[in-house]
Amino acid sequence: MERAKQLGADLLVNYRSTPEWDDQVLRLTDGRGADLVVDTVGEATFARSLKAAAFGGTVFTVGFLTGTAASIDLFSIIGKALKVVGNNTGSVADLAEAARAITAQRIVPVLGQMFDVAETSVAFSRVAAGGQHFGKIAIVQ
Repeated sequence: MERAKQLGADLLVNYRSTPEWDDQVLRLTDGRGADLVVDTVGEATFARSLKAAAFGGTVFTVGFLTGTAASIDLFSIIGKALKVVGNNTGSVADLAEAARAITAQRIVPVLGQMFDVAETSVAFSRVAAGGQHFGKIAIVQ
């Protein structure tokens, strides 16, 4: 949380210590909600992501770590006029466009750790352990 704050985050919610993080997002935004919610978990969090979003906001779903069969009340989407956007990582052309935008905007990813290619299994173990890294993990040769 401290590293995120140092990187410029204004409001922080720890989903582990605050299981009802959607309610906390609403409290922190005086009931407004977040303009953009990125859901990387899927089934277990999707309804909370919808609840945490602001009227007219976007829920961007990119993962399904806990499953793909989310049960939702459509009114949570309709009532808030939400946009729900899925992502399948895109095409090669999409990647090239993203790389141009990243360069043009001088976006620098947060690099948590670098591993030599011989340490690839250690790097994957670090990711699989969960909560062991902050930022991207890079494997270099």
